Amino acid sequence: MSTTSTKKPEQAALLEVAASEKPEREEESKSSARYASPRPFREWTPEQGQLLPQYAREVLGEGHLACFFADLRKTLDFSPILKAYTQERGQPPYHPVMMTLLLMYAYARGITSSREIERRCETDIAFRYLTGGERPDHDTVCAFRVRHLEAFRALFVDTLRLARSSGLKKLGHLAVDGSKWKANASKHKAMSYGRMEEAMKKLDEQIDRLLEEAAALDAEEDKRYGKGQRGDELPEEMRDPNKRAERLREAARQLEAEKKLELAVEKEKRREKIQKAKEDLEKEAREKAEAKGEDPEKARPSDKAQRNFNVNPRPSPS
Repeated sequence: MSTTSTKKPEQAALLEVAASEKPEREEESKSSARYASPRPFREWTPEQGQLLPQYAREVLGEGHLACFFADLRKTLDFSPILKAYTQERGQPPYHPVMMTLLLMYAYARGITSSREIERRCETDIAFRYLTGGERPDHDTVCAFRVRHLEAFRALFVDTLRLARSSGLKKLGHLAVDGSKWKANASKHKAMSYGRMEEAMKKLDEQIDRLLEEAAALDAEEDKRYGKGQRGDELPEEMRDPNKRAERLREAARQLEAEKKLELAVEKEKRREKIQKAKEDLEKEAREKAEAKGEDPEKARPSDKAQRNFNVNPRPSPS
């Protein structure tokens, strides 16, 4: 379906740029040959403005795990974390409920690195939905977990218990429980005290492992990349678009020179093989002439004589 047929009038100004306003880029015209193909492709213009859906939840769908966690804000009691904020100091912090749900969702997805969580908040629509477009950095994510460790742990356990009570067996990568049960008083459907204690122990152990893994991974990455560094940042000279373009052009020229050098080396190797094959054929011709009692110095290989460069020549018969 053509995109032009479905655009709304008010969207046209955002999606289209007048031809007179489009900048002429010499390097783009020079590189157009790189994409030449007899097969037509869909138009691809990364720099063109794009309209994202107003509601990311519609894109994710109600069956997405992020929607489950977003709905927890109406169900769980976040007061143990909220009451820790008693003074106004500096800039307002990220909303504690958002940070709690972000961490729980990430851990349920098996993502325990604070740096990876930061990256996902930039690129993953589910993370961006949960954060409302906010992008907390990894130091903030790590500091929040450390500051509210016990309250967060208790909320996470409550989340798994709630999921189990709702009939779920898994919550992302986390095992909730192997059997479904109802939260009513029926002796046939209620969980026994012994079974409840065992289930709670398993949930506690699972959360403890996650939190220990997150703490160890953050410490290891701090040591590897340095405090405040995510590890995938572009070098300073590559962050400026103009400098980056020049560096890429220079790198492309260097790559082209390297390819020419490699080609020259390959040609030289082939020339050496041809010369060696020529010498071997001449030697064989002299040996054959000598065996027949002819003058070996006048012997020449047949014009049809061949030599396979990829196979070692067989020793001439004595």
